[in-house]
Amino acid sequence: MTPVQAAESLCMLRSYGECQRLRKAWDDIVASQCSEIAQLDATAGFDWAMALWESHLQGADQEIVVLNDGSEVAGILPLYRLHKTVRGVPCRSIAPLTELYAGRTGFLLRRPDEASVDALFAGLSALPEAWDTLIVTVVDGSLYEKLLLELASRKNLHWLVVAKERSPYIPFQESWEQHFASLPKKLRSTMRNGEKRMRDRGELSYQECRTAEEVKQFNAAVDAIEQDSWKAAAGTSIASNPVHQAFHVNLAQRAADDGRFSGHLLFLDGQPIAYIMGLLHGGVFLDLKESYRASFREMSPGHVLKSFAFARLYTHGTRLYDFMGKCEEYKLKWTDKTYSRSTYVLFNHTLRSRLVRLMDKLFKRPAAAAPASNGAAPQREEGAETAAS
Repeated sequence: MTPVQAAESLCMLRSYGECQRLRKAWDDIVASQCSEIAQLDATAGFDWAMALWESHLQGADQEIVVLNDGSEVAGILPLYRLHKTVRGVPCRSIAPLTELYAGRTGFLLRRPDEASVDALFAGLSALPEAWDTLIVTVVDGSLYEKLLLELASRKNLHWLVVAKERSPYIPFQESWEQHFASLPKKLRSTMRNGEKRMRDRGELSYQECRTAEEVKQFNAAVDAIEQDSWKAAAGTSIASNPVHQAFHVNLAQRAADDGRFSGHLLFLDGQPIAYIMGLLHGGVFLDLKESYRASFREMSPGHVLKSFAFARLYTHGTRLYDFMGKCEEYKLKWTDKTYSRSTYVLFNHTLRSRLVRLMDKLFKRPAAAAPASNGAAPQREEGAETAAS
């Protein structure tokens, strides 16, 4: 553990092994701020970050800034380095580990306020190697977005929004029966007819997998389903990316050991035909991956599985179902509620950063206003950019 200059409240951890001592503090911070859709989710947690570190970064040393308040861990900014070209300028970039792959996350503060943000981000000035850009994704209208933009304003840091993604979510009602009755008539009919057709064809069964032993069965079922899924043909199945597959297998085992894994399987005559892979934490379910066998498509196995999975999630006291990812058509049959995440690039006071700022002023479209703290962020097409000084 290396002290960060003269700031007694900051330290830097580098190795995977050193960071294991942060587990409790890390997860305590996330647990205290994950009850609402504009807050953090389980992808901000310790196990998620460690699984990414193992699969995507091969366990190599990184730069983990830790803010301490006496004996208490008050903030964590787990960084990795990457190269990003902005406005044609190659930049030395840093980003939280969760920028590799995550949902509602960003930086971690036990007390998310101005003083804590300033104290945590002071560690960036002491990083051993220079950096030009900091990349952070936050939920639009969240406290974390507000704190990030206020920090940029105080430090006179130029910023861009380089990506935005809108995702659907479902607020659960008092009971599954009430929830089901509120769904569109066509969707209810699809589930009923699909289930009837499957039962006419054979023995239909459902299983939720939560334990470490059940995860092994779940992963085997996922592999079988993916081989016959539309995702396999499109090249987007888990198995098509070995690194991604290793991450999900690692994560599932970790989450099962910690009681947060919730995998759902639908079987016909003992054959797995659909799955939902998720995390259940603090009353919020994250739908990480789902698919079904393409040969059963006309029976709507994905929707039928949800009718079983939702009923089970209600018994666990689930309050929110986060579909994550893009607003795909099948998700929007279940809900019209969405949230947005924006990926910000903040520029350091370096020569390359100043060059990007000059290029930005010379060649980009007129700057848009900063996203408002009430969630009224500027809407734009994916891949477009907004900027501010």
